[in-house]
Amino acid sequence: MSQPSNTPMNFAFAGPGPARSNGRSVAIIGAGPSGLAAAGFLACLGYRVDIYDKLPKPGGLMVFGIPAERIPAERIAQGVDTLTSHYGVTFNPCTKICDRRQVDDTGDEFSTRCIDLDELVRGHDAVMLCTGSWKPRKLNVPGEDLAGVYTGLSFLFPIRAAQYDRSRMSRIEVEGKNVVVIGAGFSAIDVAHGALGQGAARVSMLYRRTRREAPCGSHEVEQFEAAGGHWLELVTPIRVLGEEGKVTGIECIQCHLGEPDEDGRRSAVPDSCAKMVLPADIVVAAIGETASPPFAERLGLDSVRKREIHWLQMTRMEGVFVAGDALSGPSKIGKAVYSGLRAAQSLSRWLTLKSMNRELEYREEPPITREDLR
Repeated sequence: MSQPSNTPMNFAFAGPGPARSNGRSVAIIGAGPSGLAAAGFLACLGYRVDIYDKLPKPGGLMVFGIPAERIPAERIAQGVDTLTSHYGVTFNPCTKICDRRQVDDTGDEFSTRCIDLDELVRGHDAVMLCTGSWKPRKLNVPGEDLAGVYTGLSFLFPIRAAQYDRSRMSRIEVEGKNVVVIGAGFSAIDVAHGALGQGAARVSMLYRRTRREAPCGSHEVEQFEAAGGHWLELVTPIRVLGEEGKVTGIECIQCHLGEPDEDGRRSAVPDSCAKMVLPADIVVAAIGETASPPFAERLGLDSVRKREIHWLQMTRMEGVFVAGDALSGPSKIGKAVYSGLRAAQSLSRWLTLKSMNRELEYREEPPITREDLR
């Protein structure tokens, strides 16, 4: 989906265009990259597609986690409008699909309606689970529960979400404060730039390796420094310090690079005698998120990941498929899109064979091409 930055996103890029109704309907849980791509694909095959998402606008973390400088929200909104106006896709915002074990993640603040999974299954020919990665990883160090310690997502989400409902969401106040950001991925660099842009007195980034190994790339680090930020490498946090329940600093230990692992990435080895303390009013652990899909046990998602279920990306529950981060964990947008397309392809073939009582004839097909839809 590589496109000029001023053009709308085309979520139906894998198909030839709108199609006549085939009389079948699919419910998609989650309006992130995998869900939107699956919706576009299925709509091109004539399916009626209903998308349910807990947030007030479609797009998932593309809208509510990634700054507009990287992915303009207007492009996503225009692509969504096209799905609605040209392909008949219906969006149900602020709606969470729930089960007996309620999981509270970032973004649930906007949910005003809860629908049971069984209700979706009864009302559609098939269902696809495309929830993203909304559960932040923990530092697992003493003091991380102090007031003033945030995750990357809990820092970035309010910046984008506040524009939709300030009564439910407000930005974290950083003006005049000393902010320490842990991590070196794009989320970390986005947090650091966000803090600088909101008037933080000092913003420091800590990374256990060097800028050459930083996932965001050395160029992003250089831009951060040029904007007035401070980069500290070969350090890792071991304790968040505080007084009266509030953050006052962070204790770190220096590291050196060890031998490369099997992926060629050099490990960070702590030097137990080399410690340092940095003052901090706010600490942001921007070290990534994990997926926390609902119904994981009920749907047997571990079995799906191990490919122990007969039909590609179908769960233990007949007619319920899974795609994106809910299946494989955090990934880049392109991989999530591809997963959504593969699941949509599998779902459509299953429904077609089921209508002929031939669903046991499944065989895995080659990757999707435009020819598949002609």
